[in-house]
Amino acid sequence: MRLIDRLAARRIYYHRPLPTLPDILLIDIPSQFSGPGLALDRYYPVILETTAEAHEFEAFLCERRERLIAPGLLDRRPSALHSEDIVFARYSPPEPDWPWLQLCCWPRHYAAFAMDPDEMFARGAYTVDAFDDADDIGAAEIRLLATLGPDEARRVQSIPANLGRA
Repeated sequence: MRLIDRLAARRIYYHRPLPTLPDILLIDIPSQFSGPGLALDRYYPVILETTAEAHEFEAFLCERRERLIAPGLLDRRPSALHSEDIVFARYSPPEPDWPWLQLCCWPRHYAAFAMDPDEMFARGAYTVDAFDDADDIGAAEIRLLATLGPDEARRVQSIPANLGRA
């Protein structure tokens, strides 16, 4: 069996809003494998920082296996993106009926405060959340900024969806 035929049969690429940010491959996990712990209880985001990683991940999905495994090939690979600021980036749906995504890149000193950074931060630096619409992302950003406090909120960079596209 191959992951591309079952677990990751329905997936789509969200292209980076800025060249320095990653692409995100969003896998719509079949209902028999979905549930809490996934974005909107059904989506598994994969953060792809380079074209080489995208090719590597597609090859991983196409490998023949005796059983299904989680598509976590890159989850623990350290990120090459380093920032002293918190970065919020919105990714608009590339096609109808897909969610909006919010990628947050967290400075290493923030990730170090987490009880279990490997579980909380993909690639040691990212969180990805899915939303039904752009208004929901805006509300989530406001709630998150409120928890940071005014000094830290000033250190946030927000990247809107489709920034560099004509």
